[in-house]
Amino acid sequence: IQQNGNDDNSVANLEKRVAGRFKVIWSVFRAHSAAEDEFIWPALRSKTGGRADGSPRDEQLKPHTIPVEVEINGDEGSVDQEEYEEDHADEERMFRRMDELLAELRAGIVAGISIKDMVKAIDDLALSLSKHLYAHLEKEETQCMPLVVKHLTKSEITDLVGQIMGKRSSDTIAQIMTMAVQNLNENDRNEMVVYMKQAMVGTFFEKWLAMSGWMDEKPSAKDAKPANEDQKIGKVGTAKRPLKPDNLYDESSKRFKTATNGKAAAKTVACLGSGDTRTCATCESSGVCLAAGKGTGDVTSQVELEKLIRAIVSNPELGPVQKQTTIQGLRDSVFKSNLRATGSAVASAPVAFHTSLDDSATTTATLAVAPSTRSRRITPASSYYKKNTNGEVELVWNSESASQFPHDDKTIPLFSPSELAPTYHDGANGAVLGCPHYARACKLRHPSSGRLYTCRLCCEQEREMPMKDKDSPLDRYAVTEVLCMRCGALQPASDRCVNPKCDPKPFAKYSCRICSLYDDNPNHSVYHCPYCNVCRLGLGLGIDYRHCMRCNACVSLEDDEHQCVPQKLQGTCPICHDGMFESTEPLRGLKCGHVMHMSCFSMYVRGQNFTCPLCKKSIEDMTEYFALLDAAVRMQPMPTAYTSTISNIYCQDCNETGQTQYHFVGCKCPHCGSYNTRELGRMQNR
Repeated sequence: IQQNGNDDNSVANLEKRVAGRFKVIWSVFRAHSAAEDEFIWPALRSKTGGRADGSPRDEQLKPHTIPVEVEINGDEGSVDQEEYEEDHADEERMFRRMDELLAELRAGIVAGISIKDMVKAIDDLALSLSKHLYAHLEKEETQCMPLVVKHLTKSEITDLVGQIMGKRSSDTIAQIMTMAVQNLNENDRNEMVVYMKQAMVGTFFEKWLAMSGWMDEKPSAKDAKPANEDQKIGKVGTAKRPLKPDNLYDESSKRFKTATNGKAAAKTVACLGSGDTRTCATCESSGVCLAAGKGTGDVTSQVELEKLIRAIVSNPELGPVQKQTTIQGLRDSVFKSNLRATGSAVASAPVAFHTSLDDSATTTATLAVAPSTRSRRITPASSYYKKNTNGEVELVWNSESASQFPHDDKTIPLFSPSELAPTYHDGANGAVLGCPHYARACKLRHPSSGRLYTCRLCCEQEREMPMKDKDSPLDRYAVTEVLCMRCGALQPASDRCVNPKCDPKPFAKYSCRICSLYDDNPNHSVYHCPYCNVCRLGLGLGIDYRHCMRCNACVSLEDDEHQCVPQKLQGTCPICHDGMFESTEPLRGLKCGHVMHMSCFSMYVRGQNFTCPLCKKSIEDMTEYFALLDAAVRMQPMPTAYTSTISNIYCQDCNETGQTQYHFVGCKCPHCGSYNTRELGRMQNR
């Protein structure tokens, strides 16, 4: 290899491709080895007791080293789990050595020294590792897999695959799909995906495949294929949903964003946009009405703005969330008034996104603007980027290069000043961009109406407000454009701003293109579950969570007493009847397997309720409570007239019926000792 001129770049690029491919193979190997050691061998041991032919176990052998007998081509042999574990250990050592050699190769390329010896060592190790892996896979196909087919039923194999895949992250599955596309023909890829789908029935895995680009979305009724024809697999892009024409965006913008529900908000912000002439607590504390233009003073400087913010913060009648949303409404109004103070009306020219709020700024405009002006969507973003037919992002319009906004151009979206105004996660401080729900530096453009919302929860809050023009729920999967709150550029959704003049930092520490989720909270660890097809709080599948295919829910690895309830999160909370699958509130699993919101659970047990509202089983371990009831029964003997009374009971914990001595404290189950029983009748024991 000659290291000069363009050859240096060629070698460096080749090394990057080889290293990337190696990481994928190594990751898939680890997942494969873990599946054998953690799931397949324990399943075979539980079925055969160590021997496939049902012969007695050798008690001198350890459970994990029991050889499993198998017939291969008419000759009986034995499969030793320890042999497979030793193979895995040897292969792991070879992978680690290969990783070290690739690191040395990379350092040699950077240093400009000869790398021929390194390349020779990598080639020899790759050949040895390849032979070892092929021999291992052949051993599995001829020895291990026949045992699985022989001793496990089809449904058990499907459950086994589901357990294995439940600990595989979306990145690992993407790597598996990458290897399948690169190494398998179309029929084998289709067959592999069919088996994966069978193990993940009832989940959103197929939707994740389509949205990740690993398979085509479902065809329309017109182009639909026969039901028995498998869907093709390929590296294709997800279909885009077109937005409505921008000239239809004539709806009024929302007035006020609140992190409370509609009932709670009505008490504090009754005069904000409702037309009510009464003065709310916020207006009294700040001296300014934020909606109807009836303030007692004008806000034009940073000093006056800070004075009003301090008045709102010190108001004891407002909660923390209400203070944040009220301050945000104040900032929106200040932003608009400063736009008007620049010398030209909002309707006549495009405006810069960040407007100065220094002490020298003056204006004759009041803090609040009339509702008819506030609701007008006549302001473009500071710049507009769009993908062309080749998929490349290009600049369509820029306020700096245009002397006047072309109002006849209907392809450039228009917004209200309140939509373009930046929002803040930390409320009064104004240092962290975002909203009360998430810290992020971008806003989402509603795929239907075209309005801008900091997050989908902000859209839901405005939908709960008593307003005439309500948006439809913001479909997180249909978002295609975002607005950078640093520079005001509207652009295709991505993890960072495409404007070269903007801060190159990402919009958030974590971003998910599928969910359009951006979260910059340093204390949050977030992962995308390919089976829920939503982002969850946690380190990831296989790390601190696993996905239960039967429940279609992510379950903590520390939950050793997990009870499966099919589609347990697809319903509503039995207390408040709100949906749980996409809920941002913490959930509480009960002993029976059912789930409710943590806040609902706390309220429920405060009312001395200890049984599940759905199945009536005990919600948690009641051993100590039942021991107290035993003591109460011993201390309070029944009157003579009831000493021979027997109760026929049904136990709601063990689902058994039986007879027990009647007592007014409670009737104890003779099978499990529970007092969670129902009395079916009484009889006298003669």
